[in-house]
Amino acid sequence: MPINKMTMVATLSSTLLLTACNAPSGGGTANGTATAETSASGSTGGGTKPPGNWNATDACALLDKATVGAALGTQVTEAQLGMVHQADGSAAATSECTYTLAGGGNASFMARWSPIADNSDGAMNAAKNAAAASIKAFSDKPVEDIAGLGKKAFFVPGINQLNVFIGEDKFVIITLASADNASAKGIAIALAKKIGA
Repeated sequence: MPINKMTMVATLSSTLLLTACNAPSGGGTANGTATAETSASGSTGGGTKPPGNWNATDACALLDKATVGAALGTQVTEAQLGMVHQADGSAAATSECTYTLAGGGNASFMARWSPIADNSDGAMNAAKNAAAASIKAFSDKPVEDIAGLGKKAFFVPGINQLNVFIGEDKFVIITLASADNASAKGIAIALAKKIGA
């Protein structure tokens, strides 16, 4: 039985979210203790609550439907929030916004903020490796590193998914499954920049 594109996107997003959530900490020091460091983007990593202007439990507010519609060149008829999880101790705050596009199709945006600043090299590489392993079953195109975006970013072709680690504590996944393959990467990068990547 063939697997459709949306099932593949959902499976890969879940895999990456679990990889990021279960990644070992090591955000700031050689011994793995998280610190509140300032990243190149100016955000601080770690702490007991997310930055006031970056609420990972409301992905639809971080990237509103008007912004997504303008980037895709179509109206977004609905933005539905789901997968909401509040930060608790060392557990990350997460949510996902699913956008329904006029004329059919959809896009999604997953946001994550970690109170333990866990965007370590090991965690970021594990997420990329999980994406590469997952996509091999469906595509022969390799996962592509995106330079100059966030702390680390990579694009998964075929499902048009951009994964971006921002500073020491934020992670986003932008999936434009309905977008034209030729323009999806550029659109996703532009959207990531709008939310601080």
